[in-house]
Amino acid sequence: MSARATVPADNQPLGIMLMLIAAFAMCATDAAGKWAMLEGNVVQLNFFRGLVAVMILLPLARREGGVRAFATKRPMAHLLRSLLLISLAFSWFIGLSKMPLADAAGIALCAPLCMTAMSVMFLGDKVDATRWGAVLVGFAGMLLIIRPGTDMFQWAALLPAWAAVGYAAYMVSNRGLRETETVTALTLYPQIAVAVAATLLLPWFWEPLSLGTIAAMALTGAFAAIGHLLLTYAFRMAPASVLAPLDYTALLWEIIFGLLIFGDWPVPVVWWGMSLIVVAGLFIIWREVVTARAANAG
Repeated sequence: MSARATVPADNQPLGIMLMLIAAFAMCATDAAGKWAMLEGNVVQLNFFRGLVAVMILLPLARREGGVRAFATKRPMAHLLRSLLLISLAFSWFIGLSKMPLADAAGIALCAPLCMTAMSVMFLGDKVDATRWGAVLVGFAGMLLIIRPGTDMFQWAALLPAWAAVGYAAYMVSNRGLRETETVTALTLYPQIAVAVAATLLLPWFWEPLSLGTIAAMALTGAFAAIGHLLLTYAFRMAPASVLAPLDYTALLWEIIFGLLIFGDWPVPVVWWGMSLIVVAGLFIIWREVVTARAANAG
């Protein structure tokens, strides 16, 4: 039996379970990366992370036809996506190394709100006034966490903010390219680019590392690859309207990891900011479900 045949379709309970595990895996990626950068640097982290992620994801190509799976009709789009992911991989982990996990994760949860705005600009989607209002509320929550113009502001908070915007653009590009490009091309080209970029920079940024730190860096790649694979399978088994709200469970894991590993606990204003972002995101998801049901009923 082929690997493709062993993946069941239209299995909501299994899809939900995989989504929850994927959210945990992505948070474990962040925690392992932040811990590794207590000794190492972001170039070393992305070298080991990228190398391990590519090794785990490479079997995808065999399932989609081997070398043919890398064929593309949109090479410039892949180049831009790869440059974008390089920027995100470096900015996200630098930001994580400078601020608490939960604070960075709260800012990054603005990504679905950014996707709503970008889908209008780049894909021609229609967004009503209530959803635009939710986007503004979510961005207000992000400002509460970043707190520009106050003594609590730190420049590192801008890096997760950029990561949220960049990740939204990355995911919107997935939608725009899904008709012509394979999963292999969409997934592996950017990961290979991150590994290559880190490899080229490594001679200038290499520092002695303990085996524990190297293992933590490798784990970031393993957790990231597993998380992306589980997300892919989850969305094959259950509709996005069911799975999307579960992504916010990541915030709980980030808070737990931050407290247990780094002793961080969000201050009250950060709780308020995260609450606004989560409420705004869940409202947009709910509106998408209502709109889709109305369209199907019509």
